[in-house]
Amino acid sequence: MHPILCEYVGFQEAEITPFPDGTAKVVLNLQSGSHERLGIVVRSTSWRRLEGGEFFLTTALVGVNSSSS
Repeated sequence: MHPILCEYVGFQEAEITPFPDGTAKVVLNLQSGSHERLGIVVRSTSWRRLEGGEFFLTTALVGVNSSSS
């Protein structure tokens, strides 16, 4: 999320639900609360299935909600 958010994001601070069409729902729950304070939103995501059937998040585009102040 750099340069919008210049802090470490732990694995337990983002919940990712993959969908069969290659998109995913991402819910942020940063301990710092920065995602709410700055109005950070996930604009798009994509993933692909690796050999062996595991999920792999390939891209995530984030931005700032223009209605946040």
